[in-house]
This record gives sequence, C-alpha cells and structure tokens, in this order.
Amino acid sequence: MWLRNIFLKTLADCRVAILGWGVAIGSIAPLIFAFVPALLSDSGTRATVAALFRHPAIRLFGEPVDVLTPGGYATWRLTLILPLVGVWALLVTTRTLRGEEESGALDLLLSIPRSRLHVVLAKLGAIGAAILLIGGLIGLLAYAGGLVTAATVSPWAALLFGVNTALLAEVFGACALLVSQFVRERRSAAGITGALLGLSVLVVTAGRALPARGWIGRLSPLYYFERSKPLVTQVDLRAMLVLATLTISIGTAGVLLFLHRDIGGQIRIRAGAGPERRPRRLASFTGSRLLKSVFARSLGALAVPIASWGLGLAVYTAALTAILQQAQRNLLDLLETVGRFNPMYAELVARVTGGSGAEMNARSLTAAFTVVAGLFMVFAITLASRWAADEDDGRFDLLLSTPLSRQRVMLSRFAALTIGLVIVAGVIFASTGLTAWAAGFALDRLRLAEAAIGMAPVGMVVAAMGYLLAGWLHSKSVTGILTGWLLTSFVVTLLGPLFQWPASAMQLSIVEQYGTPLVTGLEPVRVAGLFVVVVVVMTAATVRFATKDLVR
Repeated sequence: MWLRNIFLKTLADCRVAILGWGVAIGSIAPLIFAFVPALLSDSGTRATVAALFRHPAIRLFGEPVDVLTPGGYATWRLTLILPLVGVWALLVTTRTLRGEEESGALDLLLSIPRSRLHVVLAKLGAIGAAILLIGGLIGLLAYAGGLVTAATVSPWAALLFGVNTALLAEVFGACALLVSQFVRERRSAAGITGALLGLSVLVVTAGRALPARGWIGRLSPLYYFERSKPLVTQVDLRAMLVLATLTISIGTAGVLLFLHRDIGGQIRIRAGAGPERRPRRLASFTGSRLLKSVFARSLGALAVPIASWGLGLAVYTAALTAILQQAQRNLLDLLETVGRFNPMYAELVARVTGGSGAEMNARSLTAAFTVVAGLFMVFAITLASRWAADEDDGRFDLLLSTPLSRQRVMLSRFAALTIGLVIVAGVIFASTGLTAWAAGFALDRLRLAEAAIGMAPVGMVVAAMGYLLAGWLHSKSVTGILTGWLLTSFVVTLLGPLFQWPASAMQLSIVEQYGTPLVTGLEPVRVAGLFVVVVVVMTAATVRFATKDLVR
C-alpha cells in the first residue's frame, strides 16, 4: 500500500526524519523544565540571572520573556534551535522534486497515468504532513515534560508550540520549492534557500537588538514565529496566520511555475537566452593541464559554495558585531543614567557584564561566534555531502577509469575541502576585524584570529566523518547523521553545564571542541587532538573507499 500511493510513499520516506527531528528537539523542553526550578530556587541566583538577561548579547539569540519561569527559559533557549526544522524542510523539498529531476526518477514517475499536478501535490502534501508531525511530536513531548516536572503547560499551549514551529518550517520549504524552479541543481536550490534562512535570522536579530529599528525584524518570517510564545501563554494567532499565508502563496507560485516548465529545465529570467547546457561533470578531463589535476578541479568545483558561504558568513558576523556594539553602547548609556539614582543596581549589572573594553567585548561576542561556528560546521556538512552525492550519481566511474588511484582521488578532494574551510575562516576573521575597527569595537586581533581559524579543524573533523560514513551510506543518510550529530552537540553544550554533566560526556559535543577562543585562546592540546582525529578518520575512510565496490 505504501509503495502504490505517491503521498504515502513520500511520507514513508520521511519516517526516520520525523522521529529523529521530533524527539531530538522535543526532548530539550522537558530537560529545561526539570532544571529551571532548582536553578532559580535561590533569590541571589534569581537576581543574577535577571541581571544577566539585561545584557545586550542575550537579545542576539532570542527575546527574553518571563525567563524566570520554566516555560519562559525554555522558550528563550529554543529560539535558535526550533528554526532548524526549517533546514530539514528545505533540504527534503529540494531533494524530493529537483533531486528526482536530476536523477531521472521523476521522468519514470510521470510516465504512469497520473497528472503532473497530482504528483507534485501528493509529494508536497506528504512533506507538509511530515513537518506537521515533527511539530506535533515536539509539542507532545513538551506537554509530557510539563506533566512529569509539574511545569504549567496546557495541552492547547503544547499544541500551538508545535504548530508554530511547523508553520515556520513550512515557509522555508515553500521558499525551497520556488527557488528550485530557477536553478538546475538541488544543491543550488538548497544553498540559496539556506542563505535566505540565514538572512532571516540576521534581520530578526537586528530588530531585537536595536529597538529603535525594530521595524527591520518584520521583514523576516522569524519575527512572526517569535511573536507567539505558547509556553508563556503568549499566542499571536494573526502572526501564525501570516506564516500560513506566506506558505500557501509562495508554495502556489512554485507549483504553478513547476507545471509550466520542462522537467529537468528551469525558469529563465532573461528573454532570448541560448540553448540549455548540460552541467559539467567532475570526471571530464579536457582543456588545460591544470584541469587534469583532481585537486585543482575539485577546488574549482567548490568555488561557488566557498564564495557564497564565505560572503554569507562574512555578512552575518559583521552584522552581529555591529549590532552587538550598538546594543552594548546603549546598555552602557543606560547604566550610566540609572547608576546616578541606584548605584547598587548599576554595580550588579556591571559585574555581570564584566566591565568594559576588549575583554568584555570578547565575552559578549563569544556567544555569537559559537553560532557562527555552528554555521561553519553546516558548511562542512554540505561539502562532505557532495562527496557522497557524487558517488550516488556515478560521477566517479569515468574518473576512476583513468590511471588515478582511489586514494589519490579521495585525498585530493579532501585537501580541496580543507582549503575551502580555511578560506571561509579567513573571510570571517577579515569581516569581523574590519567591522570592529570601523565601529570602534575593541577586540584582541590575535584572539580574533584564533577564534576564526580555530573553526577549520572542527570543520575538518565533521567533513572527515562524512567521508567515512559515505563508505556505507547514501548522501541523504550522511547529511542526516551529521546534522543530527551537530544538533545533539548544541543540546549537550546548552544543557551540559546546567545539569553538571561529566567532562567526558561534554567532550562528545563537536561544538564543545570549538571552545571559547575569543576569551581563552586556542588550546594546543585540543587542536592537536582534532588533527589526530582527522588523520585517523580519513585513513579509515580512504581504506574503505579503496576496497569497496562502488555499485551499491
């Protein structure tokens, strides 16, 4: 039955993701519910936490509302995590339609007596249902956590909590559908939509951190998502309606464009464009001697993602630095004014913010750099997934028919990937340093360089794990496992200190391995350990690739 119905077959393909994403994200709220009452039982701790949440850096990651309650604290903690469901939505949307066009599977499906409209609506309906199921599972676990920990979470609030998350993810799934009509490859569609998601985060962050320019946040779908905070009984049904309207309107435009173009083609914006060209393969050995180098061709193939991710992360870190500098200046002005009437209050907040100058700025920017490091690891995941996807698509067959060893091919590809990671890390350093210099935001340039370049070895570990997993799994499984690892690492980093988990458990988090180099600098032992892991994992991956049968 599952294989005879397009809707059910597509939904069945998402069953692992539904369970994985729903449980992974939904289990965070109950853990926070269990911890917050003990954390805030002491009046002194409550005062310190309340003062901490007045720091401008806090607003970069979410609007603190009623944070001294389990529901409010969980809402603030989850503000950056819940939009990650949108990442899965855009990936599955591009893979289901544009990905099947690339592989030719959609041609076979359309040969059966089903209209193109029926096929696309069945597939998109299944994706929408899967996203709603993920949201429902998140809400169900939040409600169950409230029952176990005696936190106040009504069934209605838990349901809206999950629905609000699903609606945001649906918006970016619809955006991925629309973008897919203008590009030929699923990678391009996913990359562009991911950039839109990152831009949305940046815009809503600017709106939160700079109240005088709060109107900027309204340009982002995340603004309407954050308007509703069901766990603190703050629900804006009009904002949820805006998200639903965006999904329907953008999705309808994508479906209409899909129905009026050739399968495998794209919507051309320029009139009178020439005939379509077939995409060039990595295995095509023509042209200059430089193009005959696997390393050079691999690096050339990564030029577009390196440039796009580098530019995106540069803009993001520069904007965060500028926003934080302005917000911190506003706070210091406020402290100076309030301190004239209440010196004790000003002293408390000043102690929490850590004083002034480069040291305080580094502490404030560290939280932002943790998020940037997470995005950097997402970039590493996309590069590792390219290796698995090239094998799935059979792009190594012609390449390996030449007198090149498999070991050389894999190591050349990984070397090009490493160069790409270093280039993007350097761009992050340059953009942050120039912005800080222009805005008069004091930073230790050596520590800043360590914080930026320190992302490279962490990204290499993630990519190496992807190359190893590709020895047994298809590209979508590799992407899913690496994404799950990254998401779990963020959860461990967020909750581990709260629950005082042992250091051995914390070391399993790849985010924890990045550390806080802006404040403490790079730890040589940790960096050396990361390089050892890369060598060991890549050795195992090379042995597997050299001895396996490429036909699965």
